[in-house]
Amino acid sequence: MNQERDVTGKFGKASIKKNKRSNFFKWSNELKQKDPEVVGVFNDHSNYFHNHTDIAAEAEFTDPLYGKQQSWGLGRRIVELDLLAVGMYCCICKSPLHLSNTVGEKLFGLSGIIMIRCDLCATVTDVQTGKRGPTGSYDINTKAALGMIHAGIGPTHLQNVLAECNLPSISENTLRKKEKELSKQIGEVANTSCRTAQEEEKAQSTNNNVEASFDGGWQKRGSGWNYNSNTGHSTFIGKESGKVLSFELRSKACKTCEYHQSRKETVPDHDCHLNWHGSSKAMEADMAVTMAHRLKDDGCEIKVVHADNDASTTARLQVEFDNISKKDDQNHVKKGISTSLHNISKSYRELQKDETRQYILRCFMYAIKGGETEDDIKCNLERIVPHVFGSHEKCEDVDWCTYNTNPENFKYKSLPNGKPLTSDGLKEELHSLVRKMISRSESITDLGSTQANESFNQLVSVKAPKARHYGGSCSLQNRLSAAVLQKNEGYGYLSKVNEAASLSPGELTMSIASARDKKKEKRKIKKQSKEFKITRIQKKRKRNINSRKDLVKEGKTYENQLELSIQEDPDQGVDIPPPLKIDRTESYVFFDLETTGLGRKSDITQIAALTNGKKFQRYVIPRVEINIEASKVTGITYSHSTNTMYVRGQKVEPVTLQKALLDFISFIKEFNNPILIGHNICNFDIPIISEKLKECKLFTSFSTIVKGFIDTLKVAKKYVSNSDIPNFKQETLVKHFLGETYLAHNAIEDVKSLHSLYEMKLAHHIKSDDLYAFVYHKCLDSYSDILKSKAVSRLICVRLAKDGISLKHLKLAASRDSNGIKFVFEDHKVPQKSVKAFSEYLKDEE
Repeated sequence: MNQERDVTGKFGKASIKKNKRSNFFKWSNELKQKDPEVVGVFNDHSNYFHNHTDIAAEAEFTDPLYGKQQSWGLGRRIVELDLLAVGMYCCICKSPLHLSNTVGEKLFGLSGIIMIRCDLCATVTDVQTGKRGPTGSYDINTKAALGMIHAGIGPTHLQNVLAECNLPSISENTLRKKEKELSKQIGEVANTSCRTAQEEEKAQSTNNNVEASFDGGWQKRGSGWNYNSNTGHSTFIGKESGKVLSFELRSKACKTCEYHQSRKETVPDHDCHLNWHGSSKAMEADMAVTMAHRLKDDGCEIKVVHADNDASTTARLQVEFDNISKKDDQNHVKKGISTSLHNISKSYRELQKDETRQYILRCFMYAIKGGETEDDIKCNLERIVPHVFGSHEKCEDVDWCTYNTNPENFKYKSLPNGKPLTSDGLKEELHSLVRKMISRSESITDLGSTQANESFNQLVSVKAPKARHYGGSCSLQNRLSAAVLQKNEGYGYLSKVNEAASLSPGELTMSIASARDKKKEKRKIKKQSKEFKITRIQKKRKRNINSRKDLVKEGKTYENQLELSIQEDPDQGVDIPPPLKIDRTESYVFFDLETTGLGRKSDITQIAALTNGKKFQRYVIPRVEINIEASKVTGITYSHSTNTMYVRGQKVEPVTLQKALLDFISFIKEFNNPILIGHNICNFDIPIISEKLKECKLFTSFSTIVKGFIDTLKVAKKYVSNSDIPNFKQETLVKHFLGETYLAHNAIEDVKSLHSLYEMKLAHHIKSDDLYAFVYHKCLDSYSDILKSKAVSRLICVRLAKDGISLKHLKLAASRDSNGIKFVFEDHKVPQKSVKAFSEYLKDEE
């Protein structure tokens, strides 16, 4: 609902009509003609009335974008403070206005008018919150559209940002309209920048022989057989200046045409963006020819083109221009060699190591780049295979092989174990690759580079992400032009576009752009330094090694049809356990068993545990007779005929073994990462409970819950001097350190006293090295054969078994990587001298 005002600026009778800005400004202009004295009521911006307003940018109070009617006090606003300060005076009495007297507002996108009532004369004055351009539209809305292009986002994304900031939004139609208005200015500034770059390139080139790299890109991802993008772009970038000399866009779609054709209407005259009817693959060559002709007309004819061999670009250019020559792109040559080595590695294990392939690839690139003539390159290539297979007769004249300086101590830095390759089949494959490269020696002499174009394509993908479709309208052309400007002018291009669009350049815009350009230049200089390149290679090598280690530990986790492969070979999905470490997030469960005898085959008669003040105790029905000696020690007797159990003469209620174990699992489940702590449990309690868990088919469930166990007997022997005590029995330690005696060999009393002993004497000694995996004995048993052969020491096997590493895990590691066992030993701090013994044992076993 609108309320019109009289000549004094006061609201008159409310009229029920739709709020249209065109009506509002028409009314204001008519009133100005009747009474010029009230001009300040409606305009406080340079006494200028606008016939053209920011149509569609206005956010009505009842706009669906905001839901129900909104108050001016809700949300945040973008306000130009200098303009607000000037306008905060009454248009009649010139007294200062107060924001608290605001009676309403009229939003035009991100800016608008605030209506404020004067305290003295009660006149309502319109105060502008933002500047407007010659057409009457608010500058902030146009700048928002330009910022949207610069940031590589669309109208919806910008609306989401504004909504999160609790700012009034701009309609999608308005943003598209503003983007269309900016299209001409962005294009003109981009073309001017390219012409300036052409002059720079000619000035820096020798005898005006301009060299430029060429490459293209599509706005939709494609694979080797499927390229069907509706749009594509290409650029010529000067070799010396590194700037875009010319750019071109091809589109197979126009949204305006498609809209009218879908409605079976005559397509009106419009700026049609459809300029290509062929296949997507053919776009690149056509754009290259178009740009080459344009550059020739501009007086910057291309003499040498750096391009890849992926398209018919060179052939088309040489048909159109007789004096143009081509240099192959070194990055594509390198990529082709790398792909060939990767394919060979599938058949030869010696080449499966990343470092080995990278080393041979470097040898190829040294050979190609180090030759000034075609004969030099052929000679260099012929040295590679003998060199990596240990023959250095041809390496006398090269500086990248140090064999001749110190033959006795020479080692290959990147080949396995520092030794040459040995496979005859691999040798023949590499000879074949060398012959292939020698046949191309003419084209790979004096290589060029399209790295600048690849970098530019990445910049375009930031402005126009491939996951979104900006083709078919001016939006994609604007984003491509913005990318060209950022490449040529840096971040400061925004100010140039602002000036071209009659907008203020923006002091903060220029300041931030300057800071970013300086930062970019520093980063560029840093990247060219030798130290940076060495660090980058080291980091890359470290990442590759870490990736290989992860693959060894985890096995294949992602691959085409991997699930079917794992079903055939379940071991592929087995993880190799990491080192066991105490991180202080664990719960310590003090634990003890009483049994029918003193051997590991005994049955359990009592289970007890204590942690965090909670106790657990179960008496268990034994399936064999209790040994007399054991009964004397524990005080437990059991009658199979009457199914009754007594503990030192008192009757107790026993449960079955299955029930006792299930209850124990339920008990320890309540705690985070439980670690079992007991005295002499490594040699007695753990083997017995493990066997019983297996009998009841509960071993896997139990071992996944328990992080491991700590044997306080081993801890005491490590940290307590045997000269202080006669033995390391639990009751001896308790009496010596606590001065107490207790009812020994009763499980619940044992865990209580052990808990006190641990807290008083042993807790501060505990380290990760004292922690054993629950499957320790199972893992140690797996090394029985290799221990019998005396190929490795028992200490090494114990170290591995403590972390839950069995011989099966080492076999998996060896099958996943040639250095798999080495990686496992590094992680678990096992001496590397044992790697060779394990590797040879596994080879003999195969």
